[in-house]
Amino acid sequence: MSAPRSTVSALARYVTDDPQEVREWLSRVYGSRLLMGSISDGPARLAVSTADAGSFQTTDLSIPGSFSCRNQNIDTVRAGVVVSGRVTIDDGDAVSHYGPGDALMATFPRDSLVSRAEDLRIRTVTLPLGLLADVAGTRANGSAEPPRLLSRSALGPAASRMVADTIALTDGLLTGPAAEHPLVVGNAARLLAAAVLAAFPTTLTLQDEIPADRADGTPAVLRLAVGYIDAHFAEPDLSLAGIAAAACATPRAVQYAFRRHHGTTPMGYVRRLRLAAAHADLLAADPAGGATVGAIAARWGFYHPGRFSAYYRSVYGRPPRATLTT
Repeated sequence: MSAPRSTVSALARYVTDDPQEVREWLSRVYGSRLLMGSISDGPARLAVSTADAGSFQTTDLSIPGSFSCRNQNIDTVRAGVVVSGRVTIDDGDAVSHYGPGDALMATFPRDSLVSRAEDLRIRTVTLPLGLLADVAGTRANGSAEPPRLLSRSALGPAASRMVADTIALTDGLLTGPAAEHPLVVGNAARLLAAAVLAAFPTTLTLQDEIPADRADGTPAVLRLAVGYIDAHFAEPDLSLAGIAAAACATPRAVQYAFRRHHGTTPMGYVRRLRLAAAHADLLAADPAGGATVGAIAARWGFYHPGRFSAYYRSVYGRPPRATLTT
């Protein structure tokens, strides 16, 4: 299939310190399904540069202070690299933390997630799922099971650098004379899609690596991974890449080992341990001394009260507030 024939239709830079304008701009750019949460008091100076090439969009976004939002049923793929600050994403299966240099999958089609950012600057690329399927040589639609994202974290530091370098290269093309050539822009879109496919595990590319992952996804790998997680689950920066390195295996092999022997994902196992720790803290806490469900949940990485309450109830059969006040 030939590369998409598109040119850059818009280059823009936007700056504002009005919180309402921040909300309106982000909702307009990232879609009506992005529901804004809190923005910290004081100046929230949004600074964003965008390049819209039709088949894809790159963004350099800065938001000082604290910021939270909820995404529902997003229909595009958005990957990014944190330049500075921190990001936490709770997608209902795991709570993931990212800092400078980390690549992350911010949204994937049919996502429902809560994001929290602190003094964030992030560079992102937005792509249609169909382009990724085209580059992967598969079909995005028409199958019994739509493509799925298997981890929000890139497959190690080298994969994160690849995403960062590819976005930087593309931005350079879009701000120069090459942006006037449809062939260059179209192939830049395919290059970005290829980088995203190589950096993040999805069912679009998993099939090629299943035999090796099955061979490596042994009980020994699982024991090493579990031991590492048990010792480090309280650390906010714990990642799939770090777990895999400790288990001397690939991230996909560790994922396969957990699915096969534990019926969950590595980060799902982390989430279970953090919930158990939050449960213990709720039992030990004194509400008369100012302890709250929200503070205890946030201590263990659960930043969305409603989602934490539902998850807690599904495991312990009662709301967390009932445990705190017992």
